[in-house]
Amino acid sequence: MDRVEELAARAGLREGQILDSRYRIERVLGAGGMGVVVAARNVHLDTRVALKLLLPEVLQNGEAVTRFAREARASARLQNEHVARVHDVGVLENGAPYMVMEYLEGEDLARRLETQGPLSVRQAVDFVIQAGVAVAEAHAMGIVHRDLKPANLFCTTRMDGQPLIKVLDFGISKVIGAGAGASGAITRTAATMGTPHFMSPEQVVDAKSVDPRTDIWSMGVILFVLLTQQVPFPGDEFGQVVVRVSMNPTPPFAITGPRCRSGSRR
Repeated sequence: MDRVEELAARAGLREGQILDSRYRIERVLGAGGMGVVVAARNVHLDTRVALKLLLPEVLQNGEAVTRFAREARASARLQNEHVARVHDVGVLENGAPYMVMEYLEGEDLARRLETQGPLSVRQAVDFVIQAGVAVAEAHAMGIVHRDLKPANLFCTTRMDGQPLIKVLDFGISKVIGAGAGASGAITRTAATMGTPHFMSPEQVVDAKSVDPRTDIWSMGVILFVLLTQQVPFPGDEFGQVVVRVSMNPTPPFAITGPRCRSGSRR
């Protein structure tokens, strides 16, 4: 049994199981330290969806539950095609909240880099621009993502076969302005508020005080990584990365060979 299957079993999820009298589990799509995502079918509408559920042990963590609810609210507010849509939320009999999301075929950009290597200039820029549409709408609504990275950019396909980027995981987003309320007051350490290699200098110092500019920084790092398959500020330890992000200039890089041609495709 691999780790994903182990986490799914820990959450009491199995193929064919019907959740909340509506959703039949088809297979596990992924799992992490906080939750599990499964492909399911609405037995009443015969439509496929993705369900995101928290692991049982996480339910005792009030901060994690609040993050889960925040992700659902933030994603539901955003209306453009470049955000993974949340259709509904619910609560299982054991009190565990779940999120009903659109089912996506494809892979995230971290996985694409692993399997295909660096992207062409044309495709990398196109992907970042698409993600930027979602981020711009979020910023206009006072939502700062704070965890933009290739793993949170999912590449699926439009009806015409063209690639479509979807921004995932607004779990640690920050709401600023009039709509902030209590949702912006969750306390977390800088070491866990985001992914260090993609965090702006301001975010590594004080994640709670950042504004939309931190996402713009992250988008720049993403473009760097998509073109080079390397992070601009490498390091195996959090402190090492923090120092480099805060103190070092962004290293230059050269793009040579066929990837530099505007018409090239991988």
